[in-house]
Amino acid sequence: MTEKATPMPQIRPVNEYTGMATLNHAFYVVDMGEPEGIALPSMTSDTRITATDSNSCLTITAGSSEWEPVKISFLVYDQEPGPLPGEGRHTETFTCTATDTPASFTTGTDPDDMFQDPPPDDLFNRPGLEPPYHWKGRLLITAHEVEEHVLQFWPA
Repeated sequence: MTEKATPMPQIRPVNEYTGMATLNHAFYVVDMGEPEGIALPSMTSDTRITATDSNSCLTITAGSSEWEPVKISFLVYDQEPGPLPGEGRHTETFTCTATDTPASFTTGTDPDDMFQDPPPDDLFNRPGLEPPYHWKGRLLITAHEVEEHVLQFWPA
């Protein structure tokens, strides 16, 4: 008699946000609270996410050209999740650091162009811990009707 393997339970995010963005440039910036400058976007297709030296600001390069819409999701977990199902065109890991100051997102010129509804102020805060909050992450890029970016975050 053989045993069937039990599938691993899917780890659910504790906080998430999804929005559509029209990029003013072929990149966008995630400010994790109190950045010390902005990282220049990568110029290679192998690296799509660049962090500042302090890891408090992420610059993500899109595969589409500027003015193209991009669907962007931020998924925050209590522990490292498995990769999302489906075929990604590009996957990359990163580390970052957030403060208790609300994060902001910009397409490079105007944060109002980023999302129709603003993300929650406490997206990257970790209840019960003191800032700064250290995160590991994974960027997954796919393309369906529009380019989609999923950024998964979990405690470092």
